[in-house]
Amino acid sequence: MKAITLLAFGVAVASPASAATIPGLFNTGTDANNVALVGGNGVVDPHYSIFSSTSPGFAGHQAVTFQCCYVANDANSRWVSLSADGSPGSNVTFYRLSFSLAGLDPTTAVITGSGGTDNAGRIFLNGVDTGINIDGFGSLVPFMLNSGFVAGTNTLDFRVSDFGPPTAFRVDDLAGTANAAGAVPEPATWAMLLAGFGAIAGAARVRRTKALAV
Repeated sequence: MKAITLLAFGVAVASPASAATIPGLFNTGTDANNVALVGGNGVVDPHYSIFSSTSPGFAGHQAVTFQCCYVANDANSRWVSLSADGSPGSNVTFYRLSFSLAGLDPTTAVITGSGGTDNAGRIFLNGVDTGINIDGFGSLVPFMLNSGFVAGTNTLDFRVSDFGPPTAFRVDDLAGTANAAGAVPEPATWAMLLAGFGAIAGAARVRRTKALAV
């Protein structure tokens, strides 16, 4: 019984693998090192594109920095918008960030962060509404995504509904992890499994010896 228990424990701990950092997750208004861009309003965000907007002429462009009256920017992120002055407003815009889970198991992926919008925000993952709102610009709202990921390229969309100019949105503290695809147990786990198998084999030999003695 002890041997079987040890084996069961070994199998249980063999399943989890060390989580890896998901690459390509950037806050809004940051450079390649995820540090806030330098400059005033209108600096191009290299990571967030304007996927669509009810205001014509913006789809396919990159978001640009804009700050007027929102919770303060910091060293990790900045507010972004359609234009350097936050116009035209009174629209619905989808801002998109693409990232890859190549080599990672999408079923184990988790992404966390915080966000704010002027005025109402909603998060979509791979085109699917997550039901998560990030409304308002007086503070940032924390969020977590733990399902809906796919192998390879994924898209994270932020729908911003504005009820009067200006319009803007912000993402901060964006980070994620996922296990490696087809991850194998670590050496310490293998050792525990082998110990379990050895204990079972030893117990079987003892039982055979006792049976022969009888």
